[in-house]
Amino acid sequence: MPAPGPRFFLSESDPASKQSILRAALGLFARYGLEGTTIRMIGEEAGYTNPAMFKFFPSKDALALHLFERCYARLHGSVAAAAAGDDFDAALRAVVDALVAAVEEDLEAVLFVQDSLRELWPKLPARARQQSIIVALRALFERGIRGGRVSGFSSPDVPVAILLGSMAQLARMSYFGELASSPAAWRSELDLALGRMMAGRGERR
Repeated sequence: MPAPGPRFFLSESDPASKQSILRAALGLFARYGLEGTTIRMIGEEAGYTNPAMFKFFPSKDALALHLFERCYARLHGSVAAAAAGDDFDAALRAVVDALVAAVEEDLEAVLFVQDSLRELWPKLPARARQQSIIVALRALFERGIRGGRVSGFSSPDVPVAILLGSMAQLARMSYFGELASSPAAWRSELDLALGRMMAGRGERR
């Protein structure tokens, strides 16, 4: 399993004890899932007693939601900024670069977001749920379809699913050591796969 990179879910204003708890919790959530992780496990991993942990978070669920909101906001910010470019091809390349960079920077955070979406997304505050990665990518592919850069698709939904699904599976394979190459090495092959999709190979007849 790759060592985690810089922890983009941490804030410089977080006390050292809170940072240790967040690091421990994210690692355990990525490894065992929300259900398989207990507050005791987090405390033992972080080196803090339950009272020290409850100083920052009233429950495991509150801790998980805090982590999820921070991780998702970081991912959304980078993907949405990349997808906003006027040139579809350049924007798509920038989106893939942003997703690959996120995997390289903090694989555990990416996996945690992927695996916890169904449970934690509905619990986010309404303001946070307005920042949707799917919405940003759907707008990008809609522009590509209208501009003729994406052929063979009547809506952006399948291209969005292909892109996010591919990245999710590559991230999981990387986490479990099932890939011989680093995330950066996927870049050209992702370009190849997306290029074939954009060219409309296998287009309906």
